[in-house]
Amino acid sequence: MDAAPGKAYIECYRISLEIAAMRFLTSVVFIAATGLMAAPASAQYGQKVERTQAEIALEQATQNLEKDRAGRAEAIQACATKDYAACTKLGDYYRKGWGGMQDYKLAGEAYRKACNGKDAAGCASLAYLTTKGDGVEQDLAQSRLLYKKSCDLGEVSGCAGYGNMVFAGKGGAKNVAEGTRILQSACDDGYKWACDRITGLAAYDPNDDTWERLKDGAGR
Repeated sequence: MDAAPGKAYIECYRISLEIAAMRFLTSVVFIAATGLMAAPASAQYGQKVERTQAEIALEQATQNLEKDRAGRAEAIQACATKDYAACTKLGDYYRKGWGGMQDYKLAGEAYRKACNGKDAAGCASLAYLTTKGDGVEQDLAQSRLLYKKSCDLGEVSGCAGYGNMVFAGKGGAKNVAEGTRILQSACDDGYKWACDRITGLAAYDPNDDTWERLKDGAGR
C-alpha cells in the first residue's frame, strides 16, 4: 500500500522532465529558425554574399592610401639621394595630398630641388606654383624664367607655359608672334593644352595650313 504513492511520484517526476525537455528543444528550434529567417537569402542557402559598392569603394580607397603612403616614403628616400625625377614625384605627392597631408610649401621645396638638378618636369611644376603663389612667393617674372628653363630642357608642358606667358606678356615683354610659334610647336608635339590655348587666344589664321596642323595636333 505504501509503494503506490512512491511509484506515482516517480512517474510524475519522469513526465515533468519530458515536458521540460520538449520545451527546451522547442526553444532551440525556434531560435534557429528565427536566425535563419533574419539572414540574407544567399546566406541561408550557403551562397556567397555580394559586397556593397560602398564596401568595395572603401577597400579600394584603403588600398590606394597604403600604396600612396609607400610611394611617398620611397620618393622621400630617393630624392634624398639626388634622384631628381623622384624629387619631382615627391612634389606631386605633397601638392596633391597623395599618401598624406597636402603641403604646397614642401611641394615647392621638392620641385625646386628637382629643377636645380635640371629635371625639366620639376621646373615646370615649380613654375606653375610660382605663377599661382601656392607655397612659394608669387612672381610672374620668375615663373616665366622657370617655364623657359623647363622648355629648354625638353619638357613640352614647360614650352606651352612659356609660350602662353610670352603671348600674353606675363612676367616680361609681350610677343604675340613668338608666343604663337612656341605654343604651336608644343601643340605639334601632341600637348593638347597648347592646342586649346591657341584656339582660345585666336592665335591662328584659318586660311593658313597652320590651322590644319593645329587640328592634327589636337586630335592626337
